[in-house]
Amino acid sequence: MDKELRAGCLECLLQAYAHFDQLRREPGIAAEATAGAVRAAALIALRQRELGMVDEGYLDIAKGLTAGTPGIPEWLGPVLDIIDALPRNSAGGARSPTTDADLERQRRIRANRNAWLALLGEYARFDELAAYTLLSFACDSIDTREIPRQELFADVETFAGAPLIIYRESLCRGIEPSTLEPLRASDPRFVEIAYSLGRSNLGARPRPKLDEAEALFQQAYAWHPKWPSLTLAVAGLAMTAEDFERARAAYEETLALAPDSVDAQLGLLRALTYLTRAVEAIAAADRLIDGRWYVGEALYWRAYNELQLSRLDAAWEDVERAEKSLLNAAVPKLAGLIAYRREQLDTAIARFNTSRERNPLDCETRFYLGVVHAELRHWPQTTDILTSAATCFEQAEQDLREEIERIRLSDLRPDRKARRIANREQQMADGRRRIVTSWFDCAVAYFSLSQRDEARQFAEKVADDEQFGARAKEILSRLR
Repeated sequence: MDKELRAGCLECLLQAYAHFDQLRREPGIAAEATAGAVRAAALIALRQRELGMVDEGYLDIAKGLTAGTPGIPEWLGPVLDIIDALPRNSAGGARSPTTDADLERQRRIRANRNAWLALLGEYARFDELAAYTLLSFACDSIDTREIPRQELFADVETFAGAPLIIYRESLCRGIEPSTLEPLRASDPRFVEIAYSLGRSNLGARPRPKLDEAEALFQQAYAWHPKWPSLTLAVAGLAMTAEDFERARAAYEETLALAPDSVDAQLGLLRALTYLTRAVEAIAAADRLIDGRWYVGEALYWRAYNELQLSRLDAAWEDVERAEKSLLNAAVPKLAGLIAYRREQLDTAIARFNTSRERNPLDCETRFYLGVVHAELRHWPQTTDILTSAATCFEQAEQDLREEIERIRLSDLRPDRKARRIANREQQMADGRRRIVTSWFDCAVAYFSLSQRDEARQFAEKVADDEQFGARAKEILSRLR
């Protein structure tokens, strides 16, 4: 059965455990078979943890067998403790702690780092479980990143060439498709590799390979649907593809399997926001805030949705709290919008200026800032800012046209092409309305400044507009 352990796939490990468990009933080899069952169960538990699957209790099985059977090697118990401290869903990429349990695991790893490395290094040269656990521990922990990969691989050279070890080395501090793909081709039972390859395609540069990633995720899902990290990845793919309804469903499926997943909670909040389901989004934000994770982001999105529902006082309170923990351009921009709706125009200007300082390229922030100056009859500032905003939107439209052309020429699925193109066409339409609004406000501002030529130039731009045409023609008549 050690052959099945070295074969390395999750199905192989499950088969090895079943055989070892059956052999435990044979007189004379019970202790040896039980040790094998412990090793197989521990590897299953570690693989499921790395993949972010639902915990099926194999680590508890391994601990129970270790405690209840005389003659089990003493070093197995401490290795099980190490596995218990390793983070969930980290193979192939870094993962920050997102729960209190994650933080406690991180604390245990830091407190025991050197002792655990020494223990695993001692036994990794003659046991597959110790070798694999060493790679999992040292590859994924931020506290062992100074150890070169080749030094780690030298510690497990006894099992060099074993698929179990090749697989884990291929996920050491990154995903290496060039070694994973041949491994999967050589043993079709290695279905979990599809998940890692899907993640690699989703993170491809210069742009994600969405269709390739989805095909791989579908293969993994057909094999093992109760897999919260997989459904979370599917949700992330859907968000990238701007399919927010599908993302919402995948986030909810993830939370049904892993209710404490704060990544899924935050993703669901964002998906509901993009779907303009403000009441549900606020409820999702409440859950995050109550759990004390991603509080700044949750407060921002709650304020955003409260603004959509015209709950202006609540929105202001939340965005003020969000500003204490998030240093970006989006929060003061939202604060400016809320202040504008509350008719606190000087405050709106201050917040929009802060946002513009942090992100000078945001056309919308320039536009909102110019509109507020227009309401306050700050005519010089109005003309300066809104002419700049109109130019910004014109350039943005050109960029969107080029992006649409790239989407049309891409190998994305037709439905994805259509959705992404439609979203960008809507952005262009929104930008054109803001350009027209900017031109009209500039016409008013120049007229008020008695700059007749400039007022005429901008009024003529909007004379045929359905919204502003009548007022623009009135300005032109007064300029004759």
